[in-house]
Amino acid sequence: MREYEGLTFQRDGGVATITLNRPERLNAILFSMIEGITEIVDECSRDEDVRVVVITGNGRAFSSGDDIVGGMGDLPDRWERPGLNASLGPHHLMVKTIMSCPKPVIAALNGRCHGAGWVTALACDFRVARDDVLIGDIRAEKAIFAGQTVPLLLPRLIGQSRAMDLLITGRVIDAAEAERYGILARVWPAEDWEQELNAFVGALASGPTKTYAAWKLTVNRSALLELDGYTDYERRIAALARETADAEEGPKAFREKRDPQFTGR
Repeated sequence: MREYEGLTFQRDGGVATITLNRPERLNAILFSMIEGITEIVDECSRDEDVRVVVITGNGRAFSSGDDIVGGMGDLPDRWERPGLNASLGPHHLMVKTIMSCPKPVIAALNGRCHGAGWVTALACDFRVARDDVLIGDIRAEKAIFAGQTVPLLLPRLIGQSRAMDLLITGRVIDAAEAERYGILARVWPAEDWEQELNAFVGALASGPTKTYAAWKLTVNRSALLELDGYTDYERRIAALARETADAEEGPKAFREKRDPQFTGR
């Protein structure tokens, strides 16, 4: 398996672990990381010896989101090809690959989880977390619209009203509220984190994984059927949103570490 900038990968028996590995940048997402997660999960899907996939972060965060300060690196050429068969983008393919993987995929959340990290976590089958995590989309407060399937998946998970609140306000919630909403399946004290996570992952890895695949693929079926058409619509909306003055001001203010001055234009 080839190496990807910003990621590490390891196998321990039937457990495959992908680690977001830019701790100095709070694991801010690069295009290479999106591509790597997609290709590694796809390989794990076809590997009979892999029974569970875990995605986690190194250091103080799962991920702070797309790297809008340092940049995400070069977008691979294939995402920019024009024509009737144009790709729906790297985030779409990553989400689709995770949701279609016939193995349980666990987002093990440590620290902050925002933006594209939040996208990755929502695509997973289980989100488990330390009790000190902070979770939220946060992009609206920077006038960024990049749904990347979140507006499709989140209302299914927690209902339209709560999803609207989190996405439009951009507010961040703690582990207790995220568990109450149904975003998190398990929350463990930080001091017990590794022990509890290993026990949870080990139980899944020793279970009837073909039966798990049947449950997973049937639960995800309706969202997967809608995903391509939804993403095409979302990309058209995003293109319009990016043309606004506020969309330029939000990231600029963030990079300059000042409060944004939004005009509604």
